[in-house]
Amino acid sequence: MGRRSEAGQDPVGGDRDAGRAPGRLAYIALLGTTSAGTVGGTIINAPLEWIKLEFGASDSRVVLAVAAYTVAMAVFIPLTGWLCDRLGPIRVVAVGMAVLAAAQLAAVFSVNLEMLIALRAVQGMACATFPPGVQRALPALWPHKGAAALAAWASAIGVGQAVGPPIGGVIAQFLGWRGVFGFAGVLSALLLIAVVLTVPRIPGRKVPIHAPGVMFLMLSIGLVVVAATMVGQRAPWGQDMLVAGAAVVSGVAFLLIAARRSDRLVAPRALLERRYTRATAMAASTMFIMGIMLTSLPLWLAQDLGLGPGPVGIIVFAMAAAMATSAKLTSALRRMWGGWVTSILALGVLMAVPMLLGAWLDLGPGEGAVVVQSVVIVLALLTMGAAINAAQSIAAFSVSLSDTGRNSLAFGMHNTARFVGMAMGFATTALLYPVGSMMLTFTGALAAAGVTLWLVVAGGPLDGRRVEVG
Repeated sequence: MGRRSEAGQDPVGGDRDAGRAPGRLAYIALLGTTSAGTVGGTIINAPLEWIKLEFGASDSRVVLAVAAYTVAMAVFIPLTGWLCDRLGPIRVVAVGMAVLAAAQLAAVFSVNLEMLIALRAVQGMACATFPPGVQRALPALWPHKGAAALAAWASAIGVGQAVGPPIGGVIAQFLGWRGVFGFAGVLSALLLIAVVLTVPRIPGRKVPIHAPGVMFLMLSIGLVVVAATMVGQRAPWGQDMLVAGAAVVSGVAFLLIAARRSDRLVAPRALLERRYTRATAMAASTMFIMGIMLTSLPLWLAQDLGLGPGPVGIIVFAMAAAMATSAKLTSALRRMWGGWVTSILALGVLMAVPMLLGAWLDLGPGEGAVVVQSVVIVLALLTMGAAINAAQSIAAFSVSLSDTGRNSLAFGMHNTARFVGMAMGFATTALLYPVGSMMLTFTGALAAAGVTLWLVVAGGPLDGRRVEVG
């Protein structure tokens, strides 16, 4: 189950095709796949209001069109990680890209919101192949790049988050929201061709897995996210409690199986490793905050300021743009203060800025000062984007240092926690945004960052070092 490998060896097993040395196009194709997957998740955020109006949906219901993508990703990443090991990551990524392209093109012809939500879930399932597949392929095909390859992978995620909303907004402004899916489908098809033609195949290998254990893990993750989504959709409390109870039972079943078959899964006690736990909490909380911002602000900008998808996408672009371009700032802060102090600073920003922004949006000048409102929102999103970049970078570095992170399934669970966090953010928007207070909606950010800050401060820097959060 080990994830790491010696330099030059294939971490997923087997030797890559000796006759096909990967070139620059292959490298760009894999990183492009990562960006395309992220773009697919955020590209409909800007035209959400138009989708809502066409289908006559409520604010809570239309958020499901965004959430379904991330929910499916969170549920299926543990399975796709094993499939990448078993069948080879490039083969699995190619299949995922083909399914993603087909589902995106089919979404152009959605006849109701339910069809769109279902197709978004299929897109998320397909995209779940990209994180484990690309993460495994990069060090296997370019071992000389080492950590730089994974740093480029992280940047590709930031690029996708940055360009998704503005691309979706501009395309929707001229072609309607259906044109957004047409563009995404064609882009995915082109990337599929590039991957198939330029990226060498990496053979799979027989990897031990305990199928019932993984099934219970996926069931538990899925039910947790479904329960949160049901809360956001204001489902009857009895039904929600039933689903939450089933999630707990499934989670306990997984832990019991894992305790007995840790050789094929992961030892439950390993999940409590301080470095791993804190890094995972950091990653999940920042994605949770992103989920709230990426769904509530487009709705508010369209409804309260009367902006179209194009301007909405450009404004929301600010947070992701800061994430994609603030790596040097994060590095400078870490050199100056260390990762532990930088983590505390980043989490403090993510507690304070959303609450100040929420108060401004509730009490500020409103639609009579569109430019002023837009500038304030952009400045807040730039600040938050830099803080999120710092938190996510430190979390990624920290989990790579953890003993638990060496286990493939545990590493997959760390990635799953990130997407569960974002799905929880979507559910929070669906629940609280209709109340009419942005400050109330942003209290979720205060709570998530606050709990993670407590974990980081209470534990202190490990081994007397202030290099990483965990």
